[in-house]
Amino acid sequence: MGVVVLGIFSNTIIGIEGAILLALAHGFVSPALFICVGGIVYERFQTRIMPYFKGLVVTMPIFTILFFIFLLANIGVPLSLNFLGEQLSLMGIFIRSPLVAIFGSFTIVLSTSYSIFMFNRICFGEQSIKKIQIIDINRREFMLLFSLLIPTIILGIFPNVILDTLHVSVTSLLYNLPLSRIN
Repeated sequence: MGVVVLGIFSNTIIGIEGAILLALAHGFVSPALFICVGGIVYERFQTRIMPYFKGLVVTMPIFTILFFIFLLANIGVPLSLNFLGEQLSLMGIFIRSPLVAIFGSFTIVLSTSYSIFMFNRICFGEQSIKKIQIIDINRREFMLLFSLLIPTIILGIFPNVILDTLHVSVTSLLYNLPLSRIN
């Protein structure tokens, strides 16, 4: 969300449009990740301590695939809405201040690092001895996660669905502001 704030404060069309896209993407991807970690994993293990649920790829393969796709979308791989939002926001920031854009890029790299580290610790490694009769996600959980995945991918491939209408609003916001008179 820091990149969203930087994109808004860049005061450029590209930066503001990217910030809006990234905020929209955050609205799809972050709830899915919270459902994965806070809902599904916690419901099955009744704890949030990572060593208790290592090696989930063996017992919960469908969950692991969906969790990985949402994690990739969160770190901004191409064909996801997060990628477009981060790209446009950083381009808008770079127009105003290249140094701030470099700092914003480093924050994205850091979040990518801890996300991949967390995924590796949860889904791979030696299976925990605490797991007894752990089942994969059910149909309700799958449909919930899938309904959040579809707009993330579709809008990442076809962003003009949003950008065409957004461009008019952002342009009028930046260029058609009423000027106040100072007497």
